[in-house]
Amino acid sequence: MANAPHPLFVTLPYKQERAAPDFTTNEDKYPETLVRHFIKHYSKKGDKVFDPFAGLGTTLFEAEKLGRAPYGIEADRDRYEWVAAQMENWTAMRHDDAFKMDKHDFPKFDLVLTSPPFMAASHKWNPLYNGDPKHAGYDVYLKRMTAIFKKLPPLMKKGATLIVHVDNLLIGHRYTPLVRDMADAVSKSFDLKSEIIVAWDTPPAADYKHTHCLVFKKA
Repeated sequence: MANAPHPLFVTLPYKQERAAPDFTTNEDKYPETLVRHFIKHYSKKGDKVFDPFAGLGTTLFEAEKLGRAPYGIEADRDRYEWVAAQMENWTAMRHDDAFKMDKHDFPKFDLVLTSPPFMAASHKWNPLYNGDPKHAGYDVYLKRMTAIFKKLPPLMKKGATLIVHVDNLLIGHRYTPLVRDMADAVSKSFDLKSEIIVAWDTPPAADYKHTHCLVFKKA
């Protein structure tokens, strides 16, 4: 189904299938059901699937189970070691900043599927710099995100797809249109093709009934 059109609205079950490691929780992990759905639709067996923000490895684990070749990069050492230890080909997982992905000997990818760290516009703590106060602020976050995604196109095959999972944020009374801002940042290097709304048939919370996946093509 790698070339078939995808509907702009889909309903999936919300289920965290893999337990989180002792040092964190599943709060910042997207569910396996979503990852499986998009890997099946946008790739085929044997394809190379990459996650530049590997986190707890959901993209990599599901890609491996579905017969794809998973690759990833993760800045946090604990997460990197935990994920690499469970991969069949652990050398495909690299410990580094996503901004340095072009410094590694990765192959050309067929699909990139990722859920980048989110940041609220009202916050100073920038997850892309691990909270370094010298790089505080939402504007700095978006600038860095733009620079990171600019590194991706040379690592992808012609016609390859990039899928970015993202949510708008409401912290107290402060709203962050992160879906729009992420689309703008990534579109500096890719062609935005669609925004897919994923509704949860079993929402994990009253205020989290759906999520967003932005679909891009290599420009």
